[in-house]
Amino acid sequence: MDILTIVSCLFLLTAISSTINHKYFRLPMTIGIMIMAFIFSLILFVCDYSITFFSGYHFAKDLLADMDFPKLLLNGALAFLLFAGSLHIKLDELWKAKYNVASLAILGTLICIFSLGVVFWGLFTLFSVSISFVWCLVLGAILAPTDPVAIINMLGRLGLPYRLQAIFAGESLFNDGIALMAFTTLIGIATSEHSPSAAGLALTFIQEVFGSGILGAITAFITLAIIKRINNDDIIILFSLALAAGTFSLADHLHMSGPIAVVVSGLLMGDYLQKRPSKDDHDTVTGFWHVIDEILNTLLFLLIGLEIMVIPFHWQTILIALTCIPFLILCRFIAVGLSGSYLLYKDSNPKGLISILTWGGLRGGISLAIALSLPNIFPKSEILVVTYICVIFTVIVQGLTMEKLINYFYKLK
Repeated sequence: MDILTIVSCLFLLTAISSTINHKYFRLPMTIGIMIMAFIFSLILFVCDYSITFFSGYHFAKDLLADMDFPKLLLNGALAFLLFAGSLHIKLDELWKAKYNVASLAILGTLICIFSLGVVFWGLFTLFSVSISFVWCLVLGAILAPTDPVAIINMLGRLGLPYRLQAIFAGESLFNDGIALMAFTTLIGIATSEHSPSAAGLALTFIQEVFGSGILGAITAFITLAIIKRINNDDIIILFSLALAAGTFSLADHLHMSGPIAVVVSGLLMGDYLQKRPSKDDHDTVTGFWHVIDEILNTLLFLLIGLEIMVIPFHWQTILIALTCIPFLILCRFIAVGLSGSYLLYKDSNPKGLISILTWGGLRGGISLAIALSLPNIFPKSEILVVTYICVIFTVIVQGLTMEKLINYFYKLK
């Protein structure tokens, strides 16, 4: 299937899904589109048994295989999604909470990875599935990070105070780099059975976290030095596109964290755009990135829904996934409570803050893309099923109830 056909099918399905959701479901756009993708998948399943000249399963399989969802997201769309999300964060508020955000993103993610690994090891053992502890930690690294794509999209419509938005979105934006670093290390141990040295891990951590942040700041400052001399919206938009794609690509070539680098560059660019004296120019550039963000978001959640066609479900693994959902929330609660203890102590509403940070820990396309990128060896199918069910639960159940939880604690309405 050629690229034009793939793009045409995806845009057509997205447009149809958006229309049906807008007229009948009236759910948040991304969630509504994902549910519609489930319905499309069901229709394709039915086609396999009712129509002899068309195979819905093979159509979906060919579409997803030719598109290469993990590569498309992790090495392409993610750069623009993270950049667009970071443009809207108020850098002043994020800087005030820098230590809390760093603690949640680094310490909280590592705590969550380990605690989830222990939980999965216990559940797989309970259900007589022989999976080593290191593979359980790999699964923990896949599910530990919260998805900035899902979270920032949700924050935009809930109206949280700027301080809470900065903490919430900042943690989500930065913990991807930490989780991907942990995933890369753990998958190397699981597949080669060689443990890296402590010095090697420390060097990798410094390079991934601090080096990537410095790289993102350098590319942003160079770009800003140029666009401050230009009063042309179209050229500024082109430079912002180059900044997002170029920073992510350069970080990858230098073996640094693309997500962390592009988030830092996006934060600096966003701070400049928010403080520009001309309101019209601000709206033009940020409006462009809002459209890009919406398009990529809707396509991403459509693909999450369609992936159900090609994931090998087994009843035993489904039971494990359903059983682990309460533990997924519990591990998130423990990680937030331990890594954000000082933040919670200083906050005027600690119960509300920890509840929102815990329940708002949505997993999304990034977790699924990482799971799909695993080598085709045992236990990839088991990890895929658990990841997919956890992603669907957090996006639909937690995403749809988040607004009620926020209104309960903060009385926004």
